[in-house]
Amino acid sequence: MRLVLTGLLLAVVLSGCVVRVVYNQLDWLTLWYVDDYFELDNTQKSQARELIAHTLAWHRSNQLPRYVSLSRAVHDRVGTPVSAAFIADVYADVVGLWDQLLGQVATDAGELFRSLSDSQVEALFERLAEDNLEFEEEYSGVTAGERRAKQDKAIIKMFRRFTGRLSTAQEDLIRSRTAQLHDLSAEWLQRRAAWQAQFRSLLTGRRSDPQFVSRLANLMLDPNQFDSPGYRELVEDNQRQVFSLVAEVLGTLSPAQADATRKRLAGFMEDFDALIREGGGPPHTAAGQDVSS
Repeated sequence: MRLVLTGLLLAVVLSGCVVRVVYNQLDWLTLWYVDDYFELDNTQKSQARELIAHTLAWHRSNQLPRYVSLSRAVHDRVGTPVSAAFIADVYADVVGLWDQLLGQVATDAGELFRSLSDSQVEALFERLAEDNLEFEEEYSGVTAGERRAKQDKAIIKMFRRFTGRLSTAQEDLIRSRTAQLHDLSAEWLQRRAAWQAQFRSLLTGRRSDPQFVSRLANLMLDPNQFDSPGYRELVEDNQRQVFSLVAEVLGTLSPAQADATRKRLAGFMEDFDALIREGGGPPHTAAGQDVSS
């Protein structure tokens, strides 16, 4: 459920799709995503629909206003010097919102997982095994240079979604900075495997363990407990370097790139505000809260 809701909501924000159109279809998109891992029976589908509807209503009223504020904070700083600390603050706020979302769904998701049959659990882990093979091919089945090239392509593409075409100098800057990042592909796969092993162990006792729901919630909310020694320090070092990279690239934007970035962020704010109003809440664009650097 962590991947279902956070992944789909993040895709809405970062994709080139119309935010309002996709957000208003997240109920059936999420159910379709869940069904891809294990087929729900009618009772479970009803339970899942209720969970998804409740979560999306909560997200619309409680978190979308904060996304407006964050978008406004970045929008107002585009075209001005931006520090890595400012980017880190925005990132920390986004992580805090994801954690709140997970806390909101954890208990209900646990009850849904408790209802799974043995065959559904097996289907779930067969699907996860397929995913693992794909990830292994992507992250371990190629050379470090190939992984780096894929990473650079993805990062450049993400910048382009906001800024439009990047200059050769900007792309060279991105590649020079990402070359300094730690390659944690193998460690990430090991961490994923350890998490899934614990997840499977919990599901095995889902009917007999009176603490199943709380244990599962803890597993969802604290995946860092499976970090290998030194892994978190390397992750945090990568984050610091990325924050610095984003700030540096924003500092090189041309007037046209800055305008394109502001327009994209303004479009997000307009869509978020419209979604809030559709849910019965007041618009929040004008009340954007800045994040100090």
